[in-house]
Amino acid sequence: MFAGVGPALVDYVHVIDEYPKRGGHTIVKESFRYPGGAGANVTYGLSLYGVKCSFYSAVGRDEDAEFFRKSMEGVLLKLSVTHEKTGRVDIYVDRDGERTFFVHPNASGVLNIDMDVEDFKMNEHFYLDPFPSEESVEFHLNVAKRAKEFGKTVILSMSYPYVSLGFEKLKELLNYCDIVFSSKAEFDLLGVDVEDVLEHVDIFVLTLGKEGAKAFTDENEYYHPAYRVKAVDTTGAGDAFAVGFLYCYLKGYDIETCLRVGNFVASYNVQRYGARNFPPLHEVECQIG
Repeated sequence: MFAGVGPALVDYVHVIDEYPKRGGHTIVKESFRYPGGAGANVTYGLSLYGVKCSFYSAVGRDEDAEFFRKSMEGVLLKLSVTHEKTGRVDIYVDRDGERTFFVHPNASGVLNIDMDVEDFKMNEHFYLDPFPSEESVEFHLNVAKRAKEFGKTVILSMSYPYVSLGFEKLKELLNYCDIVFSSKAEFDLLGVDVEDVLEHVDIFVLTLGKEGAKAFTDENEYYHPAYRVKAVDTTGAGDAFAVGFLYCYLKGYDIETCLRVGNFVASYNVQRYGARNFPPLHEVECQIG
């Protein structure tokens, strides 16, 4: 079973033509509500492709909590109620599909999340996605340590909340990770080399936006270009990529195939609003060939 451990969020997506200057204003053309949270997106996407999945997080007592629960149908949910309100993200998307996030941590910032021995026994893979909380690294470090005690695979989404802490802060957590995903823009903020990351992990996957994606191991570097599509909303592109990559990885395919399918799933996602637009499984299988 594949376990996601990260924030349960609800995304409120607001469509605009362009971002205003600071202190200015712009018109919101339309708004949508979607389930979100990178770990939740990845977990749900894999469940659609037949992978048995569980998800560990915290929610509130509001209607957004019920909306999130319903959005995760097919996933075993282990959700603690830690706040009156569920975590929320306001996302503004311009005409080029570029997005900016405004995060309301709410329940996702209160990490009273129970994970017992049975949880570590039944799950084979743990996907760690940063919580909007100062306690997130310590919480994930404890999860990663326990997972490794049981001989399980640990996968980290090394996104902005973690790279903003600096490499020295992250190194201990990386020591317990097998696979790490990061966008190039976020990785560049660390100011370190790929080799520095590979001192701690087995596979480092770097998404390059319109340029595609790379993967690195101690022995090799791999690359696959992006599919050329018109991006409507890039929210969740990295999560969709991870779904495609990890689906192939879990099936035992080589890294080149993982990259190709990851790019394909991401290209499908960005042509639609919201973070959970995944191609049908038969289209993914066609890409595997």
